[in-house]
Amino acid sequence: MSPSTASLLEACIGCLCLVVAGLSWQYRDRPAGTPLFMMGVTAAIWAFATATASFVAAPNITWAAQFVVYGVAALATVAWFYAVVEYTGHTWWKTTRVRAVVFGLVLFEWVSIVTNPLHQWYISAESSVSALGLLEPTPGLLLYVHAAWKLGLVVVGLHFAYRQAATRRRVVKTQSRVLFLAGVLPVGTALLELFDVVTIPGFDFGVTGIAVGAGLSLWALFEADFLDFVPIARETLLENMNDAVLAIDMDARVVDFNRQAKLLFDIPCDAIGSTVETVFSSYPALSLPDLYETRAPVEIAADIDGQLRYYELDVSQILPRGAPPTSIENAAEQQIGHLFVFRDVTDRKRREHDIEAQNQRLKQFASVVSHDLRNPLNVAQGWLAVERDARDTDSLATVARAHDRMEALIEELLLLARAGREIDETESFELATLAFDAWSSIDAAHSTLVVNTDQRLDVDRSRFLELLENVFRNAVEHGGTGVQITVGDLPDHRGFYVADTGRGIPVEQREQVFENGYSTNREGTGLGLAIVAEVASAHGWETLVTESDAGGARFEFVIASGHD
Repeated sequence: MSPSTASLLEACIGCLCLVVAGLSWQYRDRPAGTPLFMMGVTAAIWAFATATASFVAAPNITWAAQFVVYGVAALATVAWFYAVVEYTGHTWWKTTRVRAVVFGLVLFEWVSIVTNPLHQWYISAESSVSALGLLEPTPGLLLYVHAAWKLGLVVVGLHFAYRQAATRRRVVKTQSRVLFLAGVLPVGTALLELFDVVTIPGFDFGVTGIAVGAGLSLWALFEADFLDFVPIARETLLENMNDAVLAIDMDARVVDFNRQAKLLFDIPCDAIGSTVETVFSSYPALSLPDLYETRAPVEIAADIDGQLRYYELDVSQILPRGAPPTSIENAAEQQIGHLFVFRDVTDRKRREHDIEAQNQRLKQFASVVSHDLRNPLNVAQGWLAVERDARDTDSLATVARAHDRMEALIEELLLLARAGREIDETESFELATLAFDAWSSIDAAHSTLVVNTDQRLDVDRSRFLELLENVFRNAVEHGGTGVQITVGDLPDHRGFYVADTGRGIPVEQREQVFENGYSTNREGTGLGLAIVAEVASAHGWETLVTESDAGGARFEFVIASGHD
């Protein structure tokens, strides 16, 4: 190969390395971005130095070019090593002291090169320049020393990359293999040339390894998302997750997915790099661009093993590992992809359907009670009134009382049906205000209400007033004359209680008092406390019965976590 041809080839290799450096510059703030940029720059300097030595066959130029190659080889080695370190997450090597030692070795080599004319411990004076412009060095002791620490970094980096490739999967395995080759090739080509296995007169074969390594890094950067998805998948897409998870890059390509996603969407094993349109071909709505920006949940239905199941999609941003907390706007600038998490909400959907069906049945029941029972009762009451106008007897008075009880029963059945319906909307109210409002609507002339609370509750006001009215009415009717009723807070604001000074509820009856129809009063409907329990349950509260400090009844309403 002629010197001009060798020089041109080496210059082209240098230009390719500059392209890698230029493309890497825009990713310098991301993991491994800065080391890859330094790899491109140092490799370019290496190639241009050898091109100059091949083109200008002058001993002084050759010596200078070779020393430049030795100097940038140290930086190239360190740059590649720290690309591996950032990729594999070995943070110890990034500590200030360790980096100071590593770069101290680089500085030591540079000083050794610059001062070589004085001591000749790096390259001996016996070294010569061939007719083709290549230096035939006679290594000194320091050259071996510096070669040893560089080789040591390469071995450690290869170990990190190999272990990553051996233990990881899909895109991480591919990236690790590429990084491993990017470290092996420069060393391998240099050794081939050193032992005369490959000899091209006038051409530095070692720079070929740099070129191929740069090309592989370029591929990893734009095809395997080397800088973007350094092993995010390793930390996020855990195989033991119950949810189906996919990682999507900024070009709407699938970067990784877990086993549950493979089963849900029947994804083939070679789908890495496929577009979302291909992977979600059966669900076109999942490939719409607006989906990435939405905050509203998206639901899909899928047939899994012959059973219809429902999934809710949550889309979140993927940021570079180690990215500091930032605003939504800045996060969008740093974003490197999207994480799709499909959560199985089949049980929740079934509960919603059950509740909807129950509400429908309750509406139908209320309609029957309101019309089919009330209308005949109204007719009976009307004829009874006519008969009592003609002759009022004890028997007719008994019938009238029965009619009144039937009317009360219908009213409370309607309340019970309404109490059992799911609560859709709540508002924040002061418990004290609601307690006085409920108290004013019942007949409690000889009883008193004490309110010791400043608590606020999120409730359906009308339904909550029904709860309080029925608890108050129960205390007045069963507590005797002069009963005092107290509304107060449970410890740690876990809820509230209603206590009275009446006769109390025996322990053996406390589990029965909330059953439909249970009453110790022959004239009662037995539905008042059942309504209380239904309203509390609709709010998500637990209802307990115990004894008050005065020996009466105490109803505790415990607010579950997540409810105010």
